[in-house]
Amino acid sequence: MNNRMVLTVISAFFISVSAFSQVGINNTNPTTTLDVKGGISLRESGAPLKINDGINENIDLGEVPYSQYLIEGPTGSFSIKSIKPISGADGQIVRLINSTNYEMTIVNDKTANPLRILCPNESNLNLKGKNSSVTLQYSKSLRKWTVLGYATTEKQVTRKFHAIGINDIERENSGWGNFDDLEIEITPTNSTIYLTFYAIGEQENSSMALGHTAKFRILVDGIPIPKLEIRAIQSQGFFNASLPMYPLEVTPGKKIIFKVQWSKTSGAAHNFLRLQNHPSNPGHRRYLTIID
Repeated sequence: MNNRMVLTVISAFFISVSAFSQVGINNTNPTTTLDVKGGISLRESGAPLKINDGINENIDLGEVPYSQYLIEGPTGSFSIKSIKPISGADGQIVRLINSTNYEMTIVNDKTANPLRILCPNESNLNLKGKNSSVTLQYSKSLRKWTVLGYATTEKQVTRKFHAIGINDIERENSGWGNFDDLEIEITPTNSTIYLTFYAIGEQENSSMALGHTAKFRILVDGIPIPKLEIRAIQSQGFFNASLPMYPLEVTPGKKIIFKVQWSKTSGAAHNFLRLQNHPSNPGHRRYLTIID
């Protein structure tokens, strides 16, 4: 076929596409914009997609993006937070296959960043096991990637961590001290975890220290959570403090150590006050629970 004939065929093809806005492949009677009679192949990149431990952001798929990538590189759990789509893309599809034995987390992020991902239920997607995968599609209207589908080898479960006080402890000092036994170390899989804290005990000489009682704080890697001080309620010689399901933003895959500290509230009468938390007494208890 000479060049003139080739140009004529190509021109006729595009005129047909323009006129009818329907293309048939192995099909002379297309009923949709693209009607394929046969299989469709979405090619995989010849080079693996190199991913690091921890959070991976602004992932570049290369000058010629493919529709499928094999992930290599992590030596521990890792997260996918953002991917660069083709400029002006609407509907671009990417499938990521985890070739490692480490957990892959797809991070849900509804901020204005147009490279981020929206997951079902607006919660992180944790995919466990070798050859687990996720398929993402870019939405120009949402300016986000969305999850088309995923495969994992393990059912996702909610993890709970408990620390329960067993030793009898007391405090007279108005400074901060450790609330013994309430220490938890976790490596979260979600970007939001929930803290529940409870303590009940007695305060001696409470009649002389009316209005003064116990206060508590939770430390993350040795640093108190900002603006979170739990003040106990005083009643009939007892103090009672609780913090139900407090949400805390964390970094998935990064180890965290939680501790609880306690102190006396300040005041003119606080020197007469001694706080007791004696789990040996059935009326006393203390615990910290973390839900991931």
